Order: sequence, then structure tokens, then C-alpha cells
Amino acid sequence: MSRCLALAVLLSLCLSGPALPGAWPREKGTAFLSLAGQAEGPDDHGIYRQNFTLYAEYGLTERLTLGVDAGGDALRMTKAIGFLRLPLGRTDRGVKLAFELGAGQVDGENALRPGLSLGRGVEFGKRQGWLAADGRAILFTGGGMTLETDLTFGLSLTKRSKVILQIQAGQPDLGDAYTRFAPSFVFETKPGAHIEFGLTEPLLGDGDRGIKLGLWRKF
Repeated sequence: MSRCLALAVLLSLCLSGPALPGAWPREKGTAFLSLAGQAEGPDDHGIYRQNFTLYAEYGLTERLTLGVDAGGDALRMTKAIGFLRLPLGRTDRGVKLAFELGAGQVDGENALRPGLSLGRGVEFGKRQGWLAADGRAILFTGGGMTLETDLTFGLSLTKRSKVILQIQAGQPDLGDAYTRFAPSFVFETKPGAHIEFGLTEPLLGDGDRGIKLGLWRKF
């Protein structure tokens, strides 16, 4: 288990800066980079699975955001998607809506990934937060389809810390539907750099409990 945790830490300690959910466009000329490692298990054989995710965004214009979403394990890359995101309607309104279109490979098969994001900033006393819903459909060239949905509530606890509560649900092209709860705590280590510690708890469908360590970087 110690090797699993060490791998997750090493994968995590490379990146920073809190990214708002997908409904918010990235500011022109700025970039966001995130790398996280996760360990899940043990399974029926006592084995812990490790995987990593790499996520990056860059503001091409005030409205157009370019991004990369990738992930895999120690043996192979299971996801590599490049995407463009465009807000729908005015960006200064309270409720944000954005359309995203991605293309790349998932599980070794070419795929398109359209998505919609809805978000709104909220206040609790003097604390700032946000609510977001992000939905994606992965359309495989072979005719299959995977559906994914994330519901997120984030809240700033202090000037340097945040808590994020997320429900993740999906229907894979092959396999059973799932729902899991993924809370995390984010702490600013220096301006533009944050470290994230998270947990994953299966609610419905297959899956194991997991821990996540991540680093965010905003440029």
C-alpha cells in the first residue's frame, strides 16, 4: 500500500490554481494545469489500483477555452481528449452556460465528446462558493456511447482553503451504471498553487473506495 501512496504523491506533486467548473471561461492568456494520482481498492485479490489524470486549460480568447483531458494507469493511457469550450449567452449573467466539444481516444477507440456545463456562483454569509452541473456524452466511432454527469458544490472556507463536494454518475458503454461521492479539500500553498486531498466513496454500482492527491497550477 505504501508504494501505491508514494506513486500517487509523486504523480500529484507537479501542478495548481483552483479551476472553476466548466461553465466559466478561462481568462484570455491564462492557463490552468492539474495532475492527480488516485489509489482505489483493495479488490477481491487484495490489489490496489493506481491511476492518474492530467487536465489543462488555456484561454485562447475571452470566450474560447482550449483544453486537454487525459488519464491512465501505469500500463497505458486510457483517455486523451482535446476540447474547445464556448459560453452560451452573456458571460456576465448570474447563471453560466457553456458548450464543449472534444475529440480523441478513450479506451483505445476514437471518440467525440460533446458536453454542456451549467454553473452559478453562490454566497453563504461572507463565504463564496459555486454550484455546477457538467454532462458529457462519449460517442465512439464503433457506435457505442458512454454518459457522464458531475454535480458539484464548492465553498471557500478561508482565503486559502476550499471544500468541494461532488456526485459523479455515469453509464459506461460496456458495464453497469455507477454513482459515487467524491469530496475533497483544497489548500493554497502559495499564490497560484494549490494541493488537493480527496476521497471516493461508491454509492451505486461497482467500484472501490479511493484516495486522491492532486496539485493545481494557474499561470
